[in-house]
Amino acid sequence: MLINNKILISCGLTISLTSHGILAQANPIVPVNKLTAFTHAELIIAPGQRLTNATLLVENKQIKAIIEQEDIPKSALQIDLHGYTIYPGFIDPYTDYGIEFEYPKLGLTRPVYDIKRIGGNAENGAIHAEKEWFNYVYPNKDKAKNWINNGFTSVQSSKLDGIFRGTAVSLSLADKSTNEIIYRARTQPFMAFDKGSSEQDYPNSLMGSIALIRQTFADANWYNQNKNKPLNANYGPIEFNVAFEKLSSLTDRNIVFETKNLNDLLRAANLLKEFKQPAYLLGNGQEYARINELKSLNYPLILPLNYPQAPDVGTDDADREVSLADMRQWERAPTNPAAVANASLPFAFTQYGIKHDAFWPRLRQAVAQGLNQDKALAALTTQPAEMAGIDNVVGKLAPGYMADFIVAKGNLFTDGQIFSVYLQGEEHPIRSIPQANLLGNYQLTVNQLMLDLNLEENDKEGKPKIQGTLSSGEKSITLTNVTLEDTGRLSFSADLTEAGIQGVSRFTLWLDKEGIQGRMVDAQSKSTNVAGVIAKTSTPTAKANDETSATRKLISQLTYPNVAYGLNKAPSSEKLHIKNATLWTSDSQGIIEHADLLMANGKIEKIGQKLTTPQGYQVLDATGKYVTAGIIDEHSHIAINGGTNEGTDAVTSEVRIGDVVNPEDISIYRALAGGVTSAQLLHGSANPIGGQSQLIKMKWGETAEQLKFAEAPASIKFALGENVKQSNWGEKFTQRFPQTRMGVKALFEETFNAALAYEADLKAYNALSAGDKKKTVTPRPSYRLDAVLEVLKQQRDVHIHSYVQSEILMFLRLAEAYKFKVQTFTHVLEGYKVADELAKHGAGASTFADWWAYKFEVYDAIPQNACLMNNKGVVTSINSDDYEMQRRLNQEAAKSMMYCGMSKEAAWNMVTINPAKQLRVDSLVGSLTPGKMADIVLWDAEPLSIYAKVSKAWVEGKRYFDREQDFSAQQQVIEERAALIQKILSSDDKAKAGEKITPLKEPQWHCDTHYLAWGQQHREAN
Repeated sequence: MLINNKILISCGLTISLTSHGILAQANPIVPVNKLTAFTHAELIIAPGQRLTNATLLVENKQIKAIIEQEDIPKSALQIDLHGYTIYPGFIDPYTDYGIEFEYPKLGLTRPVYDIKRIGGNAENGAIHAEKEWFNYVYPNKDKAKNWINNGFTSVQSSKLDGIFRGTAVSLSLADKSTNEIIYRARTQPFMAFDKGSSEQDYPNSLMGSIALIRQTFADANWYNQNKNKPLNANYGPIEFNVAFEKLSSLTDRNIVFETKNLNDLLRAANLLKEFKQPAYLLGNGQEYARINELKSLNYPLILPLNYPQAPDVGTDDADREVSLADMRQWERAPTNPAAVANASLPFAFTQYGIKHDAFWPRLRQAVAQGLNQDKALAALTTQPAEMAGIDNVVGKLAPGYMADFIVAKGNLFTDGQIFSVYLQGEEHPIRSIPQANLLGNYQLTVNQLMLDLNLEENDKEGKPKIQGTLSSGEKSITLTNVTLEDTGRLSFSADLTEAGIQGVSRFTLWLDKEGIQGRMVDAQSKSTNVAGVIAKTSTPTAKANDETSATRKLISQLTYPNVAYGLNKAPSSEKLHIKNATLWTSDSQGIIEHADLLMANGKIEKIGQKLTTPQGYQVLDATGKYVTAGIIDEHSHIAINGGTNEGTDAVTSEVRIGDVVNPEDISIYRALAGGVTSAQLLHGSANPIGGQSQLIKMKWGETAEQLKFAEAPASIKFALGENVKQSNWGEKFTQRFPQTRMGVKALFEETFNAALAYEADLKAYNALSAGDKKKTVTPRPSYRLDAVLEVLKQQRDVHIHSYVQSEILMFLRLAEAYKFKVQTFTHVLEGYKVADELAKHGAGASTFADWWAYKFEVYDAIPQNACLMNNKGVVTSINSDDYEMQRRLNQEAAKSMMYCGMSKEAAWNMVTINPAKQLRVDSLVGSLTPGKMADIVLWDAEPLSIYAKVSKAWVEGKRYFDREQDFSAQQQVIEERAALIQKILSSDDKAKAGEKITPLKEPQWHCDTHYLAWGQQHREAN
């Protein structure tokens, strides 16, 4: 019997499908290890490597050979795939598939300082480094479909909970026993900043999570260097810690690190660079906005296609709530993969964070927006295979590799469709290949009757089905009872009465080399042969929601940062001659009228009257205007991500504000508009010893690292008073020591003594001979005590939150007893009572101009406080502690002229040179002194006036604010918003579709912002 190629396709695939369905039987009809040849296909060997009319030979779950000639083994079962393409199976490197495990919920009442130690686990409940997730793998065929239907054949999985999440496993999505599906038991360790389900209080801020990571890395290194040393009397035994033990070879592996936003992605990269730790970073869809910064860090990325839903701009009230940044992200998200690819950053795709049926429409959008198809394929195959540690098993079509592959029709990255996915050589059918072969238009001949037959696909019910029509002339007849048999034969019924054949006729058709043939049985049971030729072939087209038509034209701007009022490019250093201004120098020269200032290379070169303009300098006529040094704010909480308080412990000196600087905070730009060029970002006042501070410059548009005032001495926030006791914070906080003011003093003493003992241990160890060191346990490192020890050694300045005189005096005496100097008492609203003592000690005082009576411990505050301290010789400044007040610190300084007759020079010094002295950067900034950094401000009126506005502001000679440019930017923002709103409103449902992403909105942080706010909001948003 002659069997043509088309029928062979049907039979071959039917056998494969049948065998897949009977794997559980003891004696399968067709063994799964049979030698099978998939012939005449186009093979995508690997990205950029393609073979046409080739054969893929498969046996025993593996690829046996790739054959380009017709020397196929005679024993092989042949499946003709002419017209089809075989792709390597796709790999998802970031999933939690197949992990059957839940951490126990203890239901503890806060506060929780310690956890139950089980089996040598870590002290912190967010550290699960000991977990090896292959121990908890169990296949789930229903969940596996979410990946298989999109062409994925394997995944890397981990429990996505905690900061140190344990070691992932790479596994097949096949419905087999656990032992058969594990490709690599131990792949990469997973990590994140989110502590997940841990009920322990610490950490509860982003900087706390980073500090815990840093300390855990150090602890693991210490543990693994010392665990085998002999016990010694001075140190005692090292307790067994399986979490630390599992972190011993961390630098030999690539951490897979999850982040929620672009700032976190960058700080994760910087943190890992600090420890020279290789990693793969989970992206967030916004990488295009800081692509150069990411490229310099050079970490491979795992990209979710988490395009956001179109923002709600249907009403005036609704669109006012939508930021320009969110509108830009909606439009630009599909361009992100191309931007990453064009930056030559390695990347892979993941389905994490999106609905699985959105994956291919989103990926095709990315291709339509410029993503190279070979790079897209690499991001689904070779790159994730490497990330999952299984690039020697899967990721390409090669002999010896697992038979994980896809059979598709057409180009998957434009309008192609997946028909079958093979998992370890076994077929998982997605849609019927015989059905696809039948689709199209035919001209049928039945006796003397000519009929046009159209067969097309309908998948409204979720499963692709054939529907069609017969036409005779202009009359169209809908087919009924359409059935596709396993043999590839198509049966249907049609009422051809209007075509001259009475009653309902039944047709059975099948393909042949020429087109289609079969028979018709009419209402009288008479059988008639049918012959047909192909009138027009039909290629499966992309679904309507694929949106692969034309690349969308971008309306939105790309700025730095990518928010409203961001800059199109970074400003350059100016060579500038400012002429005929009034200079408020903040130094011994006082106020100079009709004066000039020269600046170049980021420095003030010269001031004076009637200066000559050097060659190459621009001239700015400042007649009637005023030039000052930039305002410096000693106490601020702007530009911080993830919380200003890590108040979970009484001492958290290990946390660093510098880890969580937010360069996208619009407060930076607004501060510049108020003349502020530097600010100290302080930890809050939730604990007696808080975190390390960070002095920044208002370099709007620069990176977080570039904002940092690199030359500034190290500092730290301490605190006194009501906030640190937490005795009035409610029942959730009443268990933490200290609860009284005398307890606060005791805590300081205890911590200082612990730091000194820690130093003594370090000195004793360092004094040992090399031989003795090998036998002696190294003192365990402590970032917490390191910072406190720096205070005692006067290597880190203390800025201490304070109010009442008794506590101010207590801490002065305590500092003197431990022989260190207090740099600045901040707030210090009863400082006037102890001004002599402050001056004698040499401590500065940074206060409010006229805040009082907002809580009990400030009832004795008076508006003359600044004057009285200043008159006693205390270096006094005015601070904001508030993002709104920061923009009018010039007016806050002027209040002392009203309250107590302070001179204008002394008042202005309180927001320029005096805070510079308190921050120990007065040799660099704070006055218009030649040689200092060109942090200067041009005002349109006397700077202490309530009518004064900033015209321009320079930081290190670069103009970061210009009021004229601001007017232009305001109009640009209005126009861009209007254009984007129109685009959103005029877009169809396909363009508006996306993930519902809740942005993590940063509150305006203050000293006493409740420290749980960030942790709770972070988990609610994600």
